[in-house]
Amino acid sequence: MLIDGVILEQGPMNPPHAITLGLVEVAIRTAFGGGWWLRQQSPLVLGQDTDPEPDLAVVPGHPRAYAGHPTTADLVVEVADSSLDFDTNEKRQLYAQAGIRDYWVVDINGRRLLVYRNPQAGDFTSQQVFGPTDSVAALAAPAAAVRVADLLV
Repeated sequence: MLIDGVILEQGPMNPPHAITLGLVEVAIRTAFGGGWWLRQQSPLVLGQDTDPEPDLAVVPGHPRAYAGHPTTADLVVEVADSSLDFDTNEKRQLYAQAGIRDYWVVDINGRRLLVYRNPQAGDFTSQQVFGPTDSVAALAAPAAAVRVADLLV
């Protein structure tokens, strides 16, 4: 991925990360229904020198509606095992600066979901922590709450 002009390599995905990403994709697809494109680990162009590859980015419409990579998303989800610090610091600020309204981090080791919202002045002004017994709805799909337990291995 390209972050502020620097190419960052990601290590191989371990099984808990892959399984969690699959669970996230199923839960988010169910919550959003049709009319949305769920992009797994694909570029999201946030600037001329920044195109992270979030674990999941939910964008409106169908893949054929795009001539290039999207420049925003209605929900961005990162799955964190060894990347928790990077996802909750550098990537959090990156997504806030880009105006992503809804940013979720699934913390595999902590068995929780971190939800960041309301981007202002380069950071999110709202952060909530949800445990396995909680549910949360994406801003773009407010009628369909996702159980945090459904996102966790």
